[in-house]
Amino acid sequence: MIRKWGLAVLVFGVLANPSLGEISVEEALEGFEFDSSESETDPSTIIIGDSDLSDLDVILDEFETTDEPPSLQTPEDLFQDTPRTSLSGSVRQKFVVNFSHDAPNPGEYDHRGLSSMSTRLDLKLDNKIGDDFRLLLGGHLLLDPIEPEQFQPTQNAGVSNFSDFEAEPDEAYLQGPLSDSIDLTFGRQIVVWGRSDQFRVTDILNPVDNRTPGLTDIKNLRLPVTMARLDLYSGPWTSSLILIPERRFDRTPEPGSDYYFGPATLPPRDNPGGKFSKPDFAASLTGTFSGWDLSFYSARVLSRSPYIETGPDGPVRKHQRISMLGSAANFVVGSWLVKAEAALHKNLRFSNLSEKDFERLTALVGVEYSGIVDTTLALEVVSSHIKDFDNRLEQPNAQKENETEIAFRVGRTFLNESLELSMATRAPTPIGKNGGLFRAQVSYDLNDSMEIYGGTLLYFVGDNLPYSKIADNDRLFLGLNYHF
Repeated sequence: MIRKWGLAVLVFGVLANPSLGEISVEEALEGFEFDSSESETDPSTIIIGDSDLSDLDVILDEFETTDEPPSLQTPEDLFQDTPRTSLSGSVRQKFVVNFSHDAPNPGEYDHRGLSSMSTRLDLKLDNKIGDDFRLLLGGHLLLDPIEPEQFQPTQNAGVSNFSDFEAEPDEAYLQGPLSDSIDLTFGRQIVVWGRSDQFRVTDILNPVDNRTPGLTDIKNLRLPVTMARLDLYSGPWTSSLILIPERRFDRTPEPGSDYYFGPATLPPRDNPGGKFSKPDFAASLTGTFSGWDLSFYSARVLSRSPYIETGPDGPVRKHQRISMLGSAANFVVGSWLVKAEAALHKNLRFSNLSEKDFERLTALVGVEYSGIVDTTLALEVVSSHIKDFDNRLEQPNAQKENETEIAFRVGRTFLNESLELSMATRAPTPIGKNGGLFRAQVSYDLNDSMEIYGGTLLYFVGDNLPYSKIADNDRLFLGLNYHF
């Protein structure tokens, strides 16, 4: 564990020091602009009014820097300068190697060595309908022939001939205006609530693929779900009304995975009504102003994560309908972006006390700094409190009355942004006692359409789940992405 933390500190030092990797004074003087690529917000241009300039002023004006702080994202015309029909996609090849597992006991799964060799094809068709409407159809195919097999002392570790195959639609929706102030979006889509890049506080509308915790960012984990959304515009305010008829749940590790630590077999899922049943409802109100924005959220949705209830026919996985009230905001102060979120979740249920509902209040604060050339820094802290806590929740769910978790991220680009180094770490407090994870990654653009990347993901053992069970799941990963 000491070696893991040592590696994390070493990589952080390399990325956080802006002088490393600079070869010459000329290279050091290149690209004096802020890079906010890791942020969910995009920079905008500050326009300065015309004034009378002397000849000397005109000459000196050529040497002025264009460095600007991050600003809040503003909507763009979805149809501006785009062809009527376009087909895009990507092919991704990824290898994952586990290097910390010990030899398993007889009858257990062997997770040593190559654990994934996935090939994924993503396709997206974007088509204009008339002058205003847009039809987007997306989907993917995934093939991963690697599956662990149960280890026996009389045979070598290896893999079976099993093929993990996925073929499913992703985002697929129709979007366009009903009037000058009302837009409609219907179909499978992703709606992001909140401002955090690391934690989900108010962001509850889409389930996530959490089969390999920490291997990728939240923005790549969200799963689209069928929704009907109305967006109403009035000055700086946008209100959204959302109806969600599709039931889709989080993807979690299954028996056989080195991330699974539940019973030998999963209990059946209780899903009365099937895939489409009683719909969920949600609404939001967002105001965007100069230098700041503010959002309010309300939702009544089926929980994406189940609890286990024991009935007359044995244990079953159930999903409780929960309520959420929340708010989020961004503020720009110079080179700093300050973010905040808060949410009250009601009607929560947990496996070992399934007959009682609970309420949880969660709050988050975070900052992003873009004042260092080609470097981004981000820190987020989230804290939660369960009201009327019952000590029976502590085992086996390991729920706590009060929990705090910290996430830190640093990224730096080189070679005119073709080479990027990034590091992300998160851990419950107190740090060092309750576990955590660390991910370091380097990516290089071979050309405009091809990228190669690689890195490591380390887990630290601690008292908190899941880190107390997955600390030996350290892995190396290598991938190649081709976009077209």
